[in-house]
Amino acid sequence: MRWIGLLVALCAATSAAAEGVLPGGPPLDARGFDAITLGRRMDTYDPAQVYGVEEFLPGQRSIWKDASGCTRATWEQVGDQICFRYEDAPEAPVCWVYNVVEGELWGWYQGRPDSLAVRLVPGDAVLACDWLGT
Repeated sequence: MRWIGLLVALCAATSAAAEGVLPGGPPLDARGFDAITLGRRMDTYDPAQVYGVEEFLPGQRSIWKDASGCTRATWEQVGDQICFRYEDAPEAPVCWVYNVVEGELWGWYQGRPDSLAVRLVPGDAVLACDWLGT
């Protein structure tokens, strides 16, 4: 049943992207994004699979982990976007527009409706990073 909801949300996101608008109403601002993510580990899905996990810490900080390893980040609101500056590439912020679509947190790279949408879902995976001691 959960896949049906995901399929419906993905179809809505794809349909809206084709129209040049993002689904879910106005983009989340920093306060709204923080309210959903603070203190959580969020699994990040592309349409095919989980491709990373991000733990959201106080002070608009996070730890991202994917197949290449772990990196620390800070984030801030820039216009309608939430922009992450990862310590391994601080000069190249990674910006997303986040919306809640049918109760789920979705993001579009640089707010582009034609970009591949990602979905953030609360998870319980332990971040295993050498510098965290885990």
